[in-house]
Amino acid sequence: MARIAGLAAVLLIALAPLPVMAQATPSPAPPSSVTPAELPASAPLPADASSAPRLSEEERARRRAARDAPMRAQWQLIINAPDPLREMLTRYLDIARFRSEMGTDTTTLRELTRLVGAAPAQARSLLETEGYFGAQVSAQLVATGAPRTGEAADVAEPVGNESATLPVVRIDVVPGPIATVQRLTIEVQGDLQARAAGGDEAARALVERLNSEWPLKAGRPFRQTDWTAAKNGVLTLLRADAYPLANWVGTGAQVDPQTHEVRIFVVADSGPHFTFGPLRIEGLSRYGDSAVSHLAPFNAGDAYSEKAMLDFQERLAKANLFDSVSVSIEPDAQNAAAVPVLVRLRELPAQQATAGIGVSTDTGPRITLEHLHRRVFGWDWQAKTKIEFGRIRRLLQTDFTSHAQPGGYRNLFSAGVSKEVANEVTIDLRKLRLGRTRDTEHIERLYYIEWQEAKTSIGGVPSGADALTGNYEWAWRSLDSNLLPTRGVTASAKVGAGRSFLVSGASGEVAGPFTRATGRLTLYQPIGQWYGQARIEGGQVFARDNVAVPYTLLFRAGGDNSVRGYAYQSLGPPQGPSGVAVGGRVMATGSVELARPVFARFPAWWGAVFVDAGNAAPSWTSFALALGYGVGVRWRSPVGPLSVDLAYGQDVRRLRLHFNVGVVF
Repeated sequence: MARIAGLAAVLLIALAPLPVMAQATPSPAPPSSVTPAELPASAPLPADASSAPRLSEEERARRRAARDAPMRAQWQLIINAPDPLREMLTRYLDIARFRSEMGTDTTTLRELTRLVGAAPAQARSLLETEGYFGAQVSAQLVATGAPRTGEAADVAEPVGNESATLPVVRIDVVPGPIATVQRLTIEVQGDLQARAAGGDEAARALVERLNSEWPLKAGRPFRQTDWTAAKNGVLTLLRADAYPLANWVGTGAQVDPQTHEVRIFVVADSGPHFTFGPLRIEGLSRYGDSAVSHLAPFNAGDAYSEKAMLDFQERLAKANLFDSVSVSIEPDAQNAAAVPVLVRLRELPAQQATAGIGVSTDTGPRITLEHLHRRVFGWDWQAKTKIEFGRIRRLLQTDFTSHAQPGGYRNLFSAGVSKEVANEVTIDLRKLRLGRTRDTEHIERLYYIEWQEAKTSIGGVPSGADALTGNYEWAWRSLDSNLLPTRGVTASAKVGAGRSFLVSGASGEVAGPFTRATGRLTLYQPIGQWYGQARIEGGQVFARDNVAVPYTLLFRAGGDNSVRGYAYQSLGPPQGPSGVAVGGRVMATGSVELARPVFARFPAWWGAVFVDAGNAAPSWTSFALALGYGVGVRWRSPVGPLSVDLAYGQDVRRLRLHFNVGVVF
């Protein structure tokens, strides 16, 4: 009987849902051994129980079922650690992921006990990635349940049965001090080191940049993510700047768990220095090689640069000649002195026609037809013809643009006629333009000579003037996204000088020289949880008061991209009994806007508030601001932002709805 009682006591300890402790010791000591409460039911019995009576197969089956029965009540997980570490452990510990992904109503005692026992070692490994190499971690399962009345004391009940209270898995973390970098050594071998030692300024600058941009400097916390990013950053920098075969010879980080200091030693082999060789173009059938080679931002013999390759690829994509573009090299050390650049292309169709229907609060409804010929008359020129029928504007225009010339320049010629009726002003315009353009990564330039003939009718009174001008347009932008910007700056300027001719219907005005200048600056800046946007624009015509200037070169304000709350081009010097706004010689507008996402589930939908101000006038002495303000909704679609604004024009004392698509630079 004494032996049977002893056996019962051992089984009760082995199977009953008593607290399970897994106590971690400071690294590098291994976690503590399994306690008696962690012994699985299939473990061999203690030696002093060898003479116990054998259990029947029915009893064994009943015990196995009880041991592996699912937990019918939810169990809790409590992790006591500083906030950032608790979030990490909750995300990556097996026991936390198991609870999140599998739920708790199917957990067995054996599975839960295994997860509790593994938690301390896993937690220590995770904490080491954050720089805590001396963390102390303990995990325990607190399960307070009693066997049902009438059940034998040596039968284990599943944790979470009806008579038990809610079980808790508790993990306590004492992270200790974070390890910091005490010493850093960076060495470079290969051609880069040899060139730098030989006085090559580019090589010296690159070595200095490697050292200055290494993020894990002395005194910085040592985290696994920073360590990995630092090593990847060095290789990325070398491979992007003339050394595409760069690799590590060795990297090491020695951690002293007593002082919590880290010594870093890294050695990189730059490999050979690469220079650009010839272009190898695949996929051309309709165009000559010059349509590709003239867009290359490098020459044979220039140092290899990944940025130049990406710039080349972007230029080809924007040429509007190719459906797909790929620019690459095969970094072979034997070809380092002149590595071939492989350009794979698929051409777009020779011709393309599109039709569209649209509407805007500025110009009303419209229908557009466009035709594009990518090699008109067999020449290396594109021809684009556009026809627009709208309530306010009608337009016919053809633009001829050459394929890229050396240096990335394109020649252009255009001709067009248009008629626009807005706010009791009718403008008939005919114009010819001859010039050239050049686009780079951040800057667009346009130079042209233009002849225009503008005839107007204001309140039934006709007038007109012709003019020949020389013009320069410049635009610069530095944005986080050209499609959906939230941070950055754009700036543009236009300057033209010329002379007016053939003045008609304007009493007292004469032909003569004039100059016209405009500028626009836009700033995008996050402000806390808001996204700010500010714009300022101004312009002026410089000429004697009696010199006639074509009406299309004067200024009016108001509309979607000017001063919201006022109709399109309704702000300007008043004229006639009806006070219709006509063109002024000076103009200034400004806008401030704040926007932010409205719903967490729909981050592409933003709400906005804004204030606009501006006007056009004959001179700055008679200039007076017109104020508009309101609220709006923004949808940041994959093709650009769509804006709907409700604005109040303070001078006209009325609300006005505005629609706008895209970003104006």
